[in-house]
Amino acid sequence: MKLTSAHPARRLFPCVFFLLLAACAAPGPDTSIPLHEDDCAACPRVFPQGSWQFVHEILFRFPAGQGRFLGIVSFDDQELRCALTTLEGLTVFAARAPVQAWSNRTIQVERALPPLDKPGFATGLIADLRLLFTAPAGTPRCGASTSANARPGEKLCRWQDADVVTDIAISQDGCWSIQAFRDRRLVRTARTSDCAARDGYALPGGISLRATGDADYELTMRLISAEKTGE
Repeated sequence: MKLTSAHPARRLFPCVFFLLLAACAAPGPDTSIPLHEDDCAACPRVFPQGSWQFVHEILFRFPAGQGRFLGIVSFDDQELRCALTTLEGLTVFAARAPVQAWSNRTIQVERALPPLDKPGFATGLIADLRLLFTAPAGTPRCGASTSANARPGEKLCRWQDADVVTDIAISQDGCWSIQAFRDRRLVRTARTSDCAARDGYALPGGISLRATGDADYELTMRLISAEKTGE
């Protein structure tokens, strides 16, 4: 049997396909920005230190639907605790975990009603809360943000730990946005609004978080109360 050569268009298709994938892939962190460790005074204002409790109205959006809850987050230097309740007051999820991900302690799920009992939900939620409320491990490096959407005077704070890069852009009005990368892939984006200064920190009235990569969901959080519960 005589084998015929593939049509040129068929040979070209795989090349075009992979080029399109490369073009559509989310970019990694911008490594061309000059960053220094001695220009980071604004960075600590993003993450409240000490003991706090926050209550938010949270809208979860998943590909299969959406749900609205009240979210209670409290933390100190050692532990982070969270709970989700229905608007009628039924607790549908509760868990506690160490503040830092590298701790030897594991997440303790105290209550999880369907559909919030699915594998990975607790891990993902705790990771998101750590991203929004606790500073990454290590010392940041800082510089002027040069992204296309950067506002005048916007400061970039970058934490890097192994294969994870966390970029936080702080605008002059005190609000901030987060981009988290793993293996140079964008996995989380968070933006804040209506920020107000309190006890030396910039507390946002609204937070929107978008998960990409292996996960696909959005959180929209509206602050109801913020209480400093200790030093």
